[in-house]
Amino acid sequence: MILTPGQLYFINEQDVKTGSRSSYYKIGIVRDADGRDSKNRLLEHQTGNPRKLCIVEALSMPAVEAVETNLHYLFARNRVMGEWMHFNDAELQSAIKKAKELAAEMSENIEDYKTAKVLKTTISNGSKIEATEEAEDWYVQIQDLKVILDACDEALIQYDNYIYQAIEQGIDVSGRASVQTRSGAKRFDEKLFASKYPELFKKYSTTTYPIKGSFRIKPAKDWIPDLGLLGEEQVELIASFKDQLLNADHSMDTGFALHEKHLGVHEIRKYAEWKVDIANVKLRVMTGSADGIEYICTWKREKKETISFDKTSLQAAYPVEYNACVIQGAETIALIVEPKVAH
Repeated sequence: MILTPGQLYFINEQDVKTGSRSSYYKIGIVRDADGRDSKNRLLEHQTGNPRKLCIVEALSMPAVEAVETNLHYLFARNRVMGEWMHFNDAELQSAIKKAKELAAEMSENIEDYKTAKVLKTTISNGSKIEATEEAEDWYVQIQDLKVILDACDEALIQYDNYIYQAIEQGIDVSGRASVQTRSGAKRFDEKLFASKYPELFKKYSTTTYPIKGSFRIKPAKDWIPDLGLLGEEQVELIASFKDQLLNADHSMDTGFALHEKHLGVHEIRKYAEWKVDIANVKLRVMTGSADGIEYICTWKREKKETISFDKTSLQAAYPVEYNACVIQGAETIALIVEPKVAH
């Protein structure tokens, strides 16, 4: 997670002639590192806009990008375009309240995130520590949330298949999704270059020994989750969405209704992902310099030989040899599902 601090702001439009406020709000950020604040950003947005813009709320917080991303998912059903949302007064207050809650939660845990980042480059000592009650609680929460994530992923795959079926039948899915044909990307094949030009590969390679190690949660088979982390409405949304997709027709009304539920499932998934991330950080901090926590997680970190290849310098000095190992990727077809309510 990017921990850069900054301001998250809500901007609203005002008609210059009538003074009336619109129901459209932009949720955006400005990073402290940019040397600006929300007022500077407001002036940038104002350029070329015939309506007067005003800041409704500006909140300072750590990890501002993570909070913004979560808000955009949590209020996806209000999205109009890009970072612009359509809110009535109650929805606006709900979004601001949620922004403050996420900011407070990140502020509460930011030191753990920083500690976990340091521990990532700390060699572990080969020992395992005993699980505490707190560690077990975080483990249970992760397992419960993983079940929720899996259920969301399964539902979202079902929805993609539903959209594909509609497209195959020649049904218009505009407003809900689109299919893009993408030309394959060109990429430099490092292995090919090493086999063709071993001396040059050696010349532009550097061996380093960074500290590496994957943090892994112990798997739990046939886990029976406590869905109390979600409200009844969210549990019902996932279940009903999956049930409706099984026999759904491709009428416009059905398609639009399912698309809105699809956004709701995305909201639930983002919430669960956020909570899993915090729980993982808590367990990393508890693990400290050990190799893991008994029955809960492992985190062995050690120096590992890594070969870094300087492609930029090679390309500048030996363009012919470099280009000889650039390969064209295959063309791909991508389904792009709209991240907003269909209209």
